[in-house]
Amino acid sequence: MPAIRAIERLLLVIGLVCLGAVAYAYFAARFTAVEENRRLDEAVRARQRRAEATDSFASFAPRATNPAAPKLEEGALVGRLDIPRIGISSIVLEGVEPATLRRGVGHIPGTGLPFQQGNVGIAGHRDSFFRALKDVDKDDLIELTTPAATYRYRVEWTRIVEPEETAVLADPGAPALTLVTCYPFYYIGSAPERFVVRAVRVGDDASAISAFP
Repeated sequence: MPAIRAIERLLLVIGLVCLGAVAYAYFAARFTAVEENRRLDEAVRARQRRAEATDSFASFAPRATNPAAPKLEEGALVGRLDIPRIGISSIVLEGVEPATLRRGVGHIPGTGLPFQQGNVGIAGHRDSFFRALKDVDKDDLIELTTPAATYRYRVEWTRIVEPEETAVLADPGAPALTLVTCYPFYYIGSAPERFVVRAVRVGDDASAISAFP
């Protein structure tokens, strides 16, 4: 009996530790979402105030170009991704390290940034922020809000590829957005394939600028 009670106590401790780890991960992700959404909303409001104070003729001035992507630090705020029809709304952070993808979806280093003309690659976990991506359809609208501007995309196609098929992240020659998550969605363990969503840009807001602040 003493041995059984000892085993019971040990299992209880292990269970509490596991529960604590899950709770920590959940609340860390929630805190990140709240804090980064606050920062992003403040930047958007400031941008709108600047736009309202700008002479309307300023839109005739040529926009600055910035062909070289700035080097963002891992975990830095990029923006917020929204797919209203399927209920996805997630903060976008720079990088795809495990700690980053526990707090939001990640901008894939080496791919374009929203203000550029290339392909913006974003990755997320199928069992958290990108769970609803399984329900995405052709022509669904996607918004990518950054401190500088809001960019809108329309889903063009979805595809299932092997992990090494990174050509889906190549620059297609026009502004595009590519979302990547693991597949199958309900696979237990490390999923063997990738689910890819390609969307093309359909228009930006009037205050779009060609650089991050």
